[in-house]
Amino acid sequence: MTRRNIVGILGLFFTLLFFSDCKKKKTEKEETDESFDKSAMLVNYADKIILPNFQSFQSVVDSLVVAFNGFAQQKNTASLNALRKKYISAYLKFQRVAAFEYGPSESENVRTNFNTFPVNINQVNSNINSGNYDLGTVDNIAAKGFPAIDYLLFGENLTDSSIVAQFSTDPSAARRITYLDACITEMQSKINIVVAAWSNGYKTTFVNSTGSQIGSSLGLMINQLNFEIDLLKNSKIGIPLGKKSLGLKLPEKCEAFYANKISVALAKECLLNIENIYLGRSTPDTDGLGIDDYLQHLGAMHGSVSLNEAIKNQFTAALTKLNLVDEPLSSSINSQAAAVDAAYLELVKLLVLLKTDAPSALGVIITYQDGDGD
Repeated sequence: MTRRNIVGILGLFFTLLFFSDCKKKKTEKEETDESFDKSAMLVNYADKIILPNFQSFQSVVDSLVVAFNGFAQQKNTASLNALRKKYISAYLKFQRVAAFEYGPSESENVRTNFNTFPVNINQVNSNINSGNYDLGTVDNIAAKGFPAIDYLLFGENLTDSSIVAQFSTDPSAARRITYLDACITEMQSKINIVVAAWSNGYKTTFVNSTGSQIGSSLGLMINQLNFEIDLLKNSKIGIPLGKKSLGLKLPEKCEAFYANKISVALAKECLLNIENIYLGRSTPDTDGLGIDDYLQHLGAMHGSVSLNEAIKNQFTAALTKLNLVDEPLSSSINSQAAAVDAAYLELVKLLVLLKTDAPSALGVIITYQDGDGD
């Protein structure tokens, strides 16, 4: 046998050995993946987290409608403040469903229709003055939902009595109350559709989609969880802080700018919901099967610690920094710029872990585009 033949045979042997080893490793990974009960995880999400949160939000929206009816019948500062309280409760509760923008929620464009901010006050006022509008058009995306209600109930540097007058004695009072009614009613209608769809079929579709491919329940969850973190990092914190405007602070772009007392609370509720989704946690004391358990099962690592531990630690770090930011955010971006920036940076770190490391370990492809380069 020639030297060339021997080299060729050895080369073929090592090539076959390499591919055999790769196949073995792939099979071991697939076996590890398949041994995790993804169906049970999805059942936990559907039954303990997603549907209950939607139902809870539906309930507070119904309460908002009742409070609006009370204000419409008796326009005074007491009924105005009662309506404001229900608006704040609903806005906070909305943070617990915003990340579930798939299936029925995606069909109704809940996140976009309910919370595109900052509000376009020129469009709101134009709609009220003309009395002729269609809230379903693209032109009105930023002129309805919670941001529009925020503007209508709190106004721009107006006293409570002035706000009441806008709805009672102002020449456009009747059109203004009708517009507020339309904004609230649209939200109630859409959330009713979403809850009904989850209860009457979509839940089964969701729990039966146990893969990790594009369009699977896990794929949708991971994508929307990361989309929500992007919104938290950018829209709720970064843009007002000036991260997208060369350092120029933009307080008017804060969420709930006109209420001017809940923007930080909204950001914290958003972060807590993202953490709950990651952990499969329905209540503070009930930690069910979640994405964290799946990553732990796969043995995913981040440096010298498990990826799950790194992510959980980063949730804690981000919330700790957010807790140091005072209300309202519109003031704190100037008076506490360093504290706000510190919270922003921790959110960036969390996003990297959840948008790059976690999807890679789970075999999920990130399909949405945020356009900011993180």
